[in-house]
Amino acid sequence: MKIRMHPSIIFEKLLDSLGFIIIIAVYLLIQIFQENGVKGIVETSSFIAGLNGNTILIVALVFIVIIGIFSIFFYFQWRNTYIYFEKTNLIIEKGKIFKKVTTIHLSDIAAVNIKRNLIEQIIGTSNLKFDLNMNQENSFNSKLVFQEKTAIEIKNNILEHIGKNIESDNQNIDSVISYKPVDVFRHMLLSTDISSVFILIAVYGFIIIASINDLLAQGLIVLIIVGIIAIVPLIWNLFKNYFSYYNFKVSRDENTIKLSYGAFTNYKYSIPIDRINAVIIKQTLQARIAKYYKIEVVNAGLGGNENEEEKTIISLYVKEHEKNIILNKIIPEYQNDINMEIPPKQALFHYLFAKLPLILIFISLNIISPWFNLGAVILILIALAQYKSNKIGYDNNVFIIQKGIVNKKKAIIQFSNVELIAIHKKLFTAIFKTYSLQANIIGPSQTSNFNSGLFKEKTLKQIVNIYLGETHEN
Repeated sequence: MKIRMHPSIIFEKLLDSLGFIIIIAVYLLIQIFQENGVKGIVETSSFIAGLNGNTILIVALVFIVIIGIFSIFFYFQWRNTYIYFEKTNLIIEKGKIFKKVTTIHLSDIAAVNIKRNLIEQIIGTSNLKFDLNMNQENSFNSKLVFQEKTAIEIKNNILEHIGKNIESDNQNIDSVISYKPVDVFRHMLLSTDISSVFILIAVYGFIIIASINDLLAQGLIVLIIVGIIAIVPLIWNLFKNYFSYYNFKVSRDENTIKLSYGAFTNYKYSIPIDRINAVIIKQTLQARIAKYYKIEVVNAGLGGNENEEEKTIISLYVKEHEKNIILNKIIPEYQNDINMEIPPKQALFHYLFAKLPLILIFISLNIISPWFNLGAVILILIALAQYKSNKIGYDNNVFIIQKGIVNKKKAIIQFSNVELIAIHKKLFTAIFKTYSLQANIIGPSQTSNFNSGLFKEKTLKQIVNIYLGETHEN
């Protein structure tokens, strides 16, 4: 039987189109501001304010006609989109004139998950997401919205076909760690990349300073408006992060990790344990100072690139003892007590030698200004930080790659989930005899490649030999 989506998808797509129009309008205003400063914004505002009634009426009619065209298009798109089962396949049929039929073999479906934005929560609909067993583009990104009851029936039908337990979408998750609103707020602050904040402040600061005379001439109100333009994007990103992970819950049954989070958009995900291919423990600079940790997983059944918010986070930023609870209760397969090796001293000289041309350029520019010596010092400190931050470790089941000068990342990878592993030579390897390890695992393309720092070939060969099933040196 063919199942048609809920008609609310027409309204949702229409709102998306309006949002796109608003984004274009804001972008044009920013461009005008960047090119002509406050004067350009004032002139644009004066032009709009000077339009007569007939012109405004024509613009309104054109806008209504455009919205009408969009509505008709989305209506026929909805009317000609179906989903149905055929033997062991899931069929998604779209279009009438330019027809597109997508066939997904049920055995290729890693997980069926549900996402609800604010509108869907109010109406009582659900957006089904089919995550596939593929290394790239692993999520079927076409939006499929159904009445909540219908969505659960489709989900359970698929789970039954692929031999997984049928779930009740309304089941409560008994989270192993109770996250309070203050914990989510802390996660919001600790997740912010300090370097990107500094860049944003520097860019907007330069714009404001460059236009300071115009700003003062226009008065305090205009100055406040420009300040808001500079600050709002930063505040918006912070609170978007907060609402994305509000009411975060994580638990595990025998074979599946259960995730639920989100205020306005609610995410409910089930991650099969056998689909997890690596665990990543992350720390931003401020998280390292405060000694908090965030845990993510890499797997073939979740984490597509439809939305940045949809990361496979299984723990918000927590203290070390809570991090260990997550590792023990949610992913004990990746709990380990491996001694990490630091790079040999040759690696430090390797990093320094690679930066030597730039260091010499900065020193030579000392004749122009002694401040150029600071550039040489910074490069030396970066080389030292690279040397200090890189570590590697392994046992017979997993190996660990740790990197990060500012933001620290520790990847725990199971040998059984590695697709490719190789020892790479770097520039000046012939001089310092230090190499890097590259590992590609099964998972989304943007998170499946891992590269180590510089280590002796003997250490890296031991890891390669374990991967190949050997215990002796080649």
